[in-house]
Amino acid sequence: MHPTVVDRYYDRFELESNPGVSYLHHPSGVTVLVSSEKFECEVVEVSFGGSKKLGSDRTEQTRSEGGKKGALRLQADTRLCTLKLADGSERVVRSGVRGFLAEVNNTLRESPDLVRTAPENQGYLAILTYAPGQRKPQELAKLQPQKKDSIF
Repeated sequence: MHPTVVDRYYDRFELESNPGVSYLHHPSGVTVLVSSEKFECEVVEVSFGGSKKLGSDRTEQTRSEGGKKGALRLQADTRLCTLKLADGSERVVRSGVRGFLAEVNNTLRESPDLVRTAPENQGYLAILTYAPGQRKPQELAKLQPQKKDSIF
């Protein structure tokens, strides 16, 4: 069995406190947040905020090139986005870790079902960074990486 490209270059973490989310952590200190939930039906909308109920628009609170200026500081319970499913249900995705929101995946506005069909590449939710000198958040530093079964 050969590992996937993602599993070769990223460590995979899952937190009991944030089910349905996987953290793909790169040694450079960047973490890609992806959905690990197996949805029964199509994801029809991904909302990154922008209303009073959903909070401020996360697409406007990402980092400027080369730094964290303007980035949204995340707490473990910060709401990143809401996934709306074809059956009318909704899932709230929280950051689960403390850090900074580097970017959200704006492609999901046009093609929200990528969260379900291609979660680890085109369907990622967000990219997170951390304080200077910190390569991994405390929440992940205590855990051993999870191994995903290869598709080959």
